[in-house]
Amino acid sequence: MKKRVIIAMAAAILVMAALAAFIFSRWTDKENTLEQAGLAAILDKVKETEEFPEHGDIAYLGASITEKGEVTDFTLTVTGFDDQDQYISHVGYTYDSGTQELSCREYQETALPTYYDPNADFTYIDEQIRRIPFEAQIRLLDFDRFQVEFQPDIQLEAGTPVLDGSGGQDFPVLTWEEYQQGQGGVSDGSSALVISLTDGTGATGKRLEYYCEAADTSALSGHPETVMQMDYRINNGDLLLTGDAGESWVSTGLSSQQVSETTDTYQRGGSLFEDSYFADRNGVYAVFYGEMPTLRLSRDKGGTWQDIPFTDYMPRLCTRRIVRFLDSENGYAGLGTDWTMGSGGATYVYWTHDGGETWTSSTELYEEAMMLDGLAFSDTSHGVASLQTVNGDEQYPALRVTTDGGASFTELVLPWESLPSSVSFLDKVDSLTAEGGVFTLTLGQGTAGNTKAVFTSTDLTQGWIFKDSFQGTIHTEG
Repeated sequence: MKKRVIIAMAAAILVMAALAAFIFSRWTDKENTLEQAGLAAILDKVKETEEFPEHGDIAYLGASITEKGEVTDFTLTVTGFDDQDQYISHVGYTYDSGTQELSCREYQETALPTYYDPNADFTYIDEQIRRIPFEAQIRLLDFDRFQVEFQPDIQLEAGTPVLDGSGGQDFPVLTWEEYQQGQGGVSDGSSALVISLTDGTGATGKRLEYYCEAADTSALSGHPETVMQMDYRINNGDLLLTGDAGESWVSTGLSSQQVSETTDTYQRGGSLFEDSYFADRNGVYAVFYGEMPTLRLSRDKGGTWQDIPFTDYMPRLCTRRIVRFLDSENGYAGLGTDWTMGSGGATYVYWTHDGGETWTSSTELYEEAMMLDGLAFSDTSHGVASLQTVNGDEQYPALRVTTDGGASFTELVLPWESLPSSVSFLDKVDSLTAEGGVFTLTLGQGTAGNTKAVFTSTDLTQGWIFKDSFQGTIHTEG
């Protein structure tokens, strides 16, 4: 009898142990899923490395997951910032679950400024990932593999099916057919915080787009307070322009060779001269390109383009180019070279009054050892040009003012002593406006920084008063 009891007890113990092992296995599996562990399923593998920042953004995430949502291989790029949100560096990680090897590379992005993005913050993306019902969704899909992807500021084409949780509501769980029918919602074409569940075959494969709630909507593209209204980007040799703060992009149709020739001419690390392109919300797009300055202009939202060569004599390469339109008919341009003692330099100001069909030079704005850096008109008569010396080491730019559309320029002196200590230097004129008899002149730091200073006066030639300084927007698109 005792023997039978002992056997029964042993069997019970084995059953309980097996059950406990099963429960523990299920628990540990669950703890390793994105849905339960969030980014910890990935960050736990990388945060002990010396390069991992304490505070930062996710620049890219691509993580392979199992049908239970467990993370296997992943590629991760993080952007590190200090406690003042000043950029430190990028760190890229790749993890191979087969070999259990983690590779790491730290680098600094120097071609363009890098700013902290609250919509890509570690903590915030972790919160959004935990909201997504990956395991339940995967059960309804027949993908051969599954990958979760994230990169900041995604803009899906209007009408693209999404799984909308942007209002804080639960994400729907749908079959692939229901998703394709738009039962989870559709994109309105604006930029958004998007996390994707894909079949791992790239941009052309199957993917479900999760529309998440942004931490700060003003930090998304399409908000001129934080993103440049006019900007450009170069994708695989294709030069694109935006006039609506990144909500839509239009290809200029230039060949990769023409784009390379242009960036080589500027010698600015692959970037364009800051004001050498223009775009607005009325369908006007323009950009100077080539070694010899040629203006490519469209008046129909990029539907058709016209090339307009500028052929005035240049003793050196034309590396300084500006184009702006005041309205559908009136526009201005500035062209200039660098300066050397041997060959000198050249600077020209041009006007069009027929929408860009023809251009005439109003004057040659040339001064020895000076180079054109900025040009802004409030109307067809009143304008301000900023010039840079050959050394380029001055704290503030040399300014010239015109009241006759550029036929003549005189020196303009601003009250630099009124600037606060936070404005350490200014580089160029950004804009000039006039309203109610008051001119407003804004100066900036070019692509070196985003501090702006605002001055006002009732007389363009004198009487300027410092009004305000603020943090504006500069080119960050690439």
